[in-house]
Amino acid sequence: MNTSAVMTRDVVVVSPSVTVRVAARMLERLHIRHLPVVDSGKPVGILSDRDLLKHAPDATCGEAMSVAPVTCSADATVSRVAELMLEYKIDSVPVVDVLGRLVGLVTSTDLLGLLVDRGQAHVLPYAFRLRMAGSDTEAVALAA
Repeated sequence: MNTSAVMTRDVVVVSPSVTVRVAARMLERLHIRHLPVVDSGKPVGILSDRDLLKHAPDATCGEAMSVAPVTCSADATVSRVAELMLEYKIDSVPVVDVLGRLVGLVTSTDLLGLLVDRGQAHVLPYAFRLRMAGSDTEAVALAA
């Protein structure tokens, strides 16, 4: 399966000059965690909700972004995108065309969605044990 089948095509982006304050409001309002930072339609960075925590509200997205984002093409396999995410420890990969222009975004949430068969989903009973470090106390729970 190619990334074109799972990528988000209607991607919200910001320019490098947008402030962290504005970007934070966008992330919150849209319930998203990543904003590609683009210049002339090409991704120059990626801004995550974690990046925002490290910068003052008046900083720019250009200052707060992770630069030179790892990208892929729309015909890259889903497996390849997952490999990139694991290798670089990232949660989103901008999808670019042959000219380097942004055409989509694949996130870890998109890939996890492939594993969920929503028509077959149901809760299975399970048991787990939780042992607190430095304690002899153990909690046991059963979910149904």
